[in-house]
Formats: sequence, structure tokens, C-alpha cells
Amino acid sequence: MSDIFREVDEEVRQEQIVTFLKRYGKYVAAVILLAIVIVVGYRYWEDRQRHEHAATGDEFGAAMTLAAEGKTAEALAGLKTLAAEAPDDSYGLLARFRQAELEVEAADTKAAQATYDAIAADTGVEKVYRDLAAYYGALLMLDAGGGAELDKRLDGMSGTDNVWRLSVMELKGLNQYKTGQRDAAVATFRELLAAAPDDASFKVRAQQMLAVLGVPQSEFATK
Repeated sequence: MSDIFREVDEEVRQEQIVTFLKRYGKYVAAVILLAIVIVVGYRYWEDRQRHEHAATGDEFGAAMTLAAEGKTAEALAGLKTLAAEAPDDSYGLLARFRQAELEVEAADTKAAQATYDAIAADTGVEKVYRDLAAYYGALLMLDAGGGAELDKRLDGMSGTDNVWRLSVMELKGLNQYKTGQRDAAVATFRELLAAAPDDASFKVRAQQMLAVLGVPQSEFATK
């Protein structure tokens, strides 16, 4: 008797499956097809991204070869094109930094400053790289004489969320020293001395600058 009931149950289940497939089969097939399309599309996108990244790397390498050969104008043209065509690629960002370096080497500090400032203001770039570009731009300003404008810029870069905070602090002290702000420079280098890790070169340079500023070693600590 149990076998009969089992056969009946199986027939009922089969009928339910058939009914379900007749009613919803086309939707199930559509979902499966959509899943296949998504997977295939994603794989295609990944493959294309790899090829585009490799091609971008080749373009960057070609520009670097031109730079090494002393063909600065051609190298800059290639880097600018690369940065414009691949702004979201890592090579595109690297091209922008290298562009600024070549502009500095070509003594076009105005162009280099503009390039660094553009990176620093680009919200599409990760903050760590924006802050780095801002630091390099500040270095150019120090080389050009520094002053109150640089002090103001560095104050805006001194947040604890800036990975390059110690470098910014050091640059601020150097600008204060260069522009005759002795007491402010002493305070900044004391702050840097306290903030820098014991094994960091920042600490050594802060001690050296405090000595240059005439501060006895016994008074290096922050007051």
C-alpha cells in the first residue's frame, strides 16, 4: 500500500513541476539567461580592462623612454595625452605626477605648480595622492621663496588625516626659518621632534634645525 501512495506522491509532484514550468518556465529561463549574460559581460569587461591597462602601461613606458633620451617636449605630450585618455587608470595618475617632474626639470615651475594643484583638487583621485601632490606643490613654493601664502597653504594641510603630516610640519618649519620667523620655527621643529617616531629621520633633522636656530640641546623638548 505504501508503494501505491509513494507512486501517487511522485506523480503529483511531477504534475506540480510541469504546471510550474508551464506557468513560470519562461521567467526562469529569462533569469538564467540574464545571469549568463551578466557573467559573460563581466568576464569580457575584466579582459578588456586588463588589455587597456597593459596598453596604457606601454604608452607610459614609451613616454619615459622619450624622457630618458632627452626628448622632454615629446615625453610631456605623451604624458598629457595619457593622463587625459586614462584618468581613472593608475598609469594615468602616474603620468600626471611624472608630467609635473618633467616640467620642473624643464624649469617650467609655473606649469608644474598648476599640474600639482590640479591633482590636489581632483576629488576623483585618492586623498593620499591628492595630499602628496599638494605637498610637492608646496615644495615648489618654498623653492620660489615661500612666505605667508605658503604658511597658509601648509596650515590647511596639517590635519591628522594627512599621511604626509610630518613632511608638511617639516616644510612649515623650513618656511618659517627661511622667512625669518625664528620663534615660530623653533616651536614647529619642537612639535615635529615630539611627533616623529624615535627611529625617524624627521627627528634627526628637527634636532639639527633646532641647533641651527640656536636652541641648546637641553631645551629641545616642547615647552
